[in-house]
Amino acid sequence: MNLLKQLELDELSLVDRPANASAKVALFKRDSQEEDMEKVDKMNDDMKAKLKPYMDKGMSEEEAMKAYEMDMKKADDTEEDADLSVEVEVETLKAENERLRKSLIENGFVIKADVIEKKAEEETIEVAGEMVAKSDIPAPVLKALEEAKVEKRMVELRKKAEEELPNFAPEVAMELLKADFDEVVLQALKAADAAFEAAMNEVGEKAVDADMLDPQSKLDKMVEAYAEEHKVNKYSAFDAISKTAEGKSLIAKTYEKDE
Repeated sequence: MNLLKQLELDELSLVDRPANASAKVALFKRDSQEEDMEKVDKMNDDMKAKLKPYMDKGMSEEEAMKAYEMDMKKADDTEEDADLSVEVEVETLKAENERLRKSLIENGFVIKADVIEKKAEEETIEVAGEMVAKSDIPAPVLKALEEAKVEKRMVELRKKAEEELPNFAPEVAMELLKADFDEVVLQALKAADAAFEAAMNEVGEKAVDADMLDPQSKLDKMVEAYAEEHKVNKYSAFDAISKTAEGKSLIAKTYEKDE
């Protein structure tokens, strides 16, 4: 004999051919009518409390029930509309956030967990007319390019110095032009350069009128010859000649003549 305990049956059916004809089942059904009535009474009490404000306005129970159900439907609709409105607002904010994020990234900003920073601008160098990031160029090649760039700038500066201030010593003229003076100062420097040229020409003109064996004449010819040979201005040529033994001697003799 098998005894089944704590067995829960979802369904108990009567059949014409049982699988176990000897099986016995004791079935009990409790009368729950009283409990059901209590629930109904409680529900009625709750409902009456809900309908009371309507009935206090002079409505019948049936009218109050209709009005209550209508208000409940409106409340549900309002709640659904509110939920929908919140959902739409959330989606709108998400879209705006994504738009702002994309805009910041495109404009060179870095977005971190607690801060937004401007991305450091990458250094570039011009190569064959195009700007190339220095980080993309091997170190030895980059060094060679930078040295070539400096050399090119110096050549351009020397050319400008010879054009703008031809009577200054080249190194002096280059240093002055490096300062990138405004137009007023640059004009003053050009005036000084013109004064140097006038002074040198005046000295040359006096030498022509003087005796060809005059020390000043010899000195002027040496300056002119040096300037032509080395492709420099008269100021630089005079500076070079004055450092030679013959130049020093001629300069000393010109002072003796003046005395």
